[in-house]
Amino acid sequence: MQLALSRVTYTHPAAQDPILNNVTITFPQGWTGLLGDNGCGKSTLAKIACSLIAPDSGTVSNGLFAVYCPQEADEAPEALTDFALDFDREARSLRKRLGLTDDMPWRWDELSFGERKKLQIACALWQRPDVLAIDEPTNHLDCAARAQLEQLLETFSGVGILVSHDRDLLDALVMRCASFEPAGPRGEISIVVRPGGYSAAHAQAERELAAAAGERKRAKDELARLANEREQRAQEAARSDARRSKRGLDPKDRSARAKIDLAIFTGQDGARGKLLRQMDGRMAAAQSRADAAFVPKRYDGSLFLDAKPSPRKTVLHIPAGIIPCGEGTLELPEIFVGNTDRIGIVGPNGAGKSTLLVHVRDILGKQAEQLGVNALTVLDIPQEPNPAQRRQVLETVRSLSPADRGRVLSCAAQLNSDPDRILEGAATSPGELRKLMIALGLLDAPALIIMDEPTNHLDLHSVEALERALAQFGGALLLVSHDRAFLRACTNITWEIKGGTLLQRL
Repeated sequence: MQLALSRVTYTHPAAQDPILNNVTITFPQGWTGLLGDNGCGKSTLAKIACSLIAPDSGTVSNGLFAVYCPQEADEAPEALTDFALDFDREARSLRKRLGLTDDMPWRWDELSFGERKKLQIACALWQRPDVLAIDEPTNHLDCAARAQLEQLLETFSGVGILVSHDRDLLDALVMRCASFEPAGPRGEISIVVRPGGYSAAHAQAERELAAAAGERKRAKDELARLANEREQRAQEAARSDARRSKRGLDPKDRSARAKIDLAIFTGQDGARGKLLRQMDGRMAAAQSRADAAFVPKRYDGSLFLDAKPSPRKTVLHIPAGIIPCGEGTLELPEIFVGNTDRIGIVGPNGAGKSTLLVHVRDILGKQAEQLGVNALTVLDIPQEPNPAQRRQVLETVRSLSPADRGRVLSCAAQLNSDPDRILEGAATSPGELRKLMIALGLLDAPALIIMDEPTNHLDLHSVEALERALAQFGGALLLVSHDRAFLRACTNITWEIKGGTLLQRL
């Protein structure tokens, strides 16, 4: 059993260039990982493989039942009701292995995004597809849920397509990686398939990149040497042409004229011009070698955050109390957040992390009403923007002045996105949208940044760029994340939600 795509081309509506161009790839039985930067076309390829999108040209092998599990968790799966009503052995096993209760499907709107993600995956597996494409399955999941997911996906025996930036999951599951990689200076993308999980494929890609960089350096060194040699030969050819010219000779100087005629007849001086023309061919060959050894540009610069701490020493006061949290409550101590505090909020799925942020937003809203124009400037990035918020972000960026739009797209580029593609048509991916929201918010020089699962949807290079940017930020941070390495790099205070209580520790 295998799924084959042949010469597939697809262009997003209103986009100028195709995001997939003449792609041929075969997915065999087992898991194949799709790797690449945000917006390169991984999700588009997975949707085409599952027949959710029809390509502009090319073919996709049919006859296989395919299910696509999206990276967004805002809409309930179509099979959710049928799964909820099924209590056979398979359905009960899926609920148990993913820690799902029988009532969860009926409370979709009340669930955390991590709980929704587990339900999405359960519904996809319950349908027993021949082809299963899962897009960023570990988004929103805590460590325990990630372990449950990994064990469950290992049992899938069909054709699996895994779109993920989770290195541990890729290493545990996939047999081969298909990497979307820049293939030329004009933004061309090629898909390179390498055996093994992420670590093996990445190591092989690094070796190939080092070899290409070495070949490019050798070709450019050769080009520089040839250019110097050509310059010398051009000077010799010019002197030779001058010697062959009879202009300025005395008409009676027959000896000088005879020497010039002999040199022209024998080709003695003309050889230098011929050698010069040969140099042009050698230089063209060296330039072709340098162009063929393409080394992609990487947006790895540090993002400068033009923001200072608030002049107020306390930017947020949370009174002690108890707030509703799902079917339970969350007990809060009295908390004062300083103007340079860098706080990471941790806890299992459903513990109340996002509920706490909703409470914080309510407090900040009331504070803003009281302070008016002197209110705190806050950059607040939600865990999953709703469709209206997504449209609003794109409309806002497009309506900015050229100078402000340039600043926003420059920030997005430093977060590892191509500024020429990020606003193109309807092609803005969730990861690129998150970068636009961050870049747009930086225009206001925030004193407090609130982010709920900021690394969701971001590729590995983008996570590293965001990590560097937040480490430089001089104001206050409030971050919810399951990525402990990310929190260690960006924060120095931890709020842990455990057993319905918020605990503070350094």
